Amino acid sequence: MDLKEFVIKEYNKAEKTIHVDYGNLIIMTVKLGNGYIVVEHCVCMNPKEFDLTKGIEICKEKVLNKLLEIYHPVEIKDPENLKKLSLKAK
Repeated sequence: MDLKEFVIKEYNKAEKTIHVDYGNLIIMTVKLGNGYIVVEHCVCMNPKEFDLTKGIEICKEKVLNKLLEIYHPVEIKDPENLKKLSLKAK
């Protein structure tokens, strides 16, 4: 299975919520099985041309692109030279 197939499979299994505001704003939240949450939105500039189905598809594409970006493996060229960062809460 390649990365795109994996991301689509994870998206399809995820819990999704659609919220519509002001008659032209769609906010989509997607909660993956591992608990990670992605939030995307789209706005129709002319509320008279608002199309919920098209807006959901736009949000879905944005979520899939974000997941592809997140799951894309990164090769660390010189792991021995990584600087460690430690923060202490006050």
